Amino acid sequence: MVKTYHKGARAERELIRFFSEHGFMVMRGAGSGTSGLSPDVLAFKGIRQYVIEAKAQEAERLSIDREQFDNLKKWGEVTNMETYVAWRRKKEAVEKGDESAEAWEKKGVGMHYRWRFIPLVFFRENPKGYSISWEEARKYGKEISHLI
Repeated sequence: MVKTYHKGARAERELIRFFSEHGFMVMRGAGSGTSGLSPDVLAFKGIRQYVIEAKAQEAERLSIDREQFDNLKKWGEVTNMETYVAWRRKKEAVEKGDESAEAWEKKGVGMHYRWRFIPLVFFRENPKGYSISWEEARKYGKEISHLI
């Protein structure tokens, strides 16, 4: 549990640093990672305003419990801010000599290859909450460069 918390906190700090370096005012939510009542990161720059729940997981599927997802959805509705689940994965291995576009994306050069910012509408409801596959996240999620 402690390892997971530290991994999540590190991912949140990475986002805070990135957005700050690109001129955003950024806040880490109080109790983020524990209560589920506050999103992890709020980022503001003019009309670009984001509610972000950060997840750092290597699984092929990302799941969010119903209460946390519904609360995140409510944040978006009440604030009228763009709301995302930001999913970070490590770079993926590729065969030596593979120079295809897919291989370049898997190798990952820079943060935008490791993060996908997924609008809530793409999550699928299941008995315990909501989930999305990495394949769907890559297809429907935004790269971080599209938010700045």
